[in-house]
Formats: sequence, structure tokens, C-alpha cells
Amino acid sequence: MKTLKKNQGYSLVEVVAAAFLFSLMVGACLMIFLSGSDAWQVTSLSVQLQQERRKAMDWIKEDLVEAGSSTITDVPADDAWYNTITFQTPAGVSGESITWSTDTTQFALGGSNGDEIIRTVGSTTKTLAQNIQSLQFRRQSTNPSIVDVVINSQKSTTRGILVSNTSSFKVKLRN
Repeated sequence: MKTLKKNQGYSLVEVVAAAFLFSLMVGACLMIFLSGSDAWQVTSLSVQLQQERRKAMDWIKEDLVEAGSSTITDVPADDAWYNTITFQTPAGVSGESITWSTDTTQFALGGSNGDEIIRTVGSTTKTLAQNIQSLQFRRQSTNPSIVDVVINSQKSTTRGILVSNTSSFKVKLRN
């Protein structure tokens, strides 16, 4: 009577099949990890850009609401979009008339890469936000005491995914 010998190992086909299945599982896990990592980076970057725009929006709103329609020098009420706005804010009130500051306030893009919102009052300059793609101002001919503002921010993740967000708002000039 013959007895069958027990297998002493795995055949080449079994090893190749196991390696192939293992590679598929590792590849699937890697794809899930990269997808999750990309989503996290995009969300994190989007929040960061939103915070930058919000900081700038708060400064712009606070300053512009004090401006007088007649003190805005470079955004005429002609329905066109402009990249810079310069204006005066009140220094005080004398009788019933407003005394305007001799220093002007300006918001524009600047910085070393041209991607920062810069606030200049007189000779003092402050960076308000970074990673800004565009900054635009408009006054409508039908209502020159309202300034439309659009801020577009943009930045890439470490894997090269471009994140871009836009905020727009209106400011009613008080004076």
C-alpha cells in the first residue's frame, strides 16, 4: 500500500496568487488613505483660506462704513470693477459738518508675491490676509453709497490640488 506524502510547502502558483491578492489589498488601502488625506487637506486649506478672507473682510467693512462717498478717490460710481480703493475717514465733527482725516486709507493687493491684502493708512502698512488671488471693488451708478467687494483666495495642497474660494459682500457707506 502506498501512502501519500504530505505537502512540504506551497507551489509557485499559490505564492503568486497570494502575492497578487495581498498587492490588491494594500493598493486598495493606500487609495483609501490617499483619498482621505486629500479630503482632509482640501478641507483644512479651505478653512484656512476662509479665515484669511474673513480677517480682511472685517477690516474692510469696519473702515469702509466710516468713509464718505465723496472721499473715495479711485472707485467712481460707474459700475466697473477696480483692484484698489482709497478713501478718507472722519476725524471728527465740527458743528454739523464732518472733518475728514488728512490720512487716506487704502486696500490693495501687494506683498512680495502680490497675494496679500495690504491696508495702508497714511504711512502705516499692515498685511490683512495672505493667499489672495484677487481683490475687487465696485460702486454702482444707481447707488454710489454702496461698495461691492469680492475677495478670491487660492492655494494648493501638498499634492497639488488647487483650492479656491470666493467671498463677496456689500458695505453701505455711513457718511
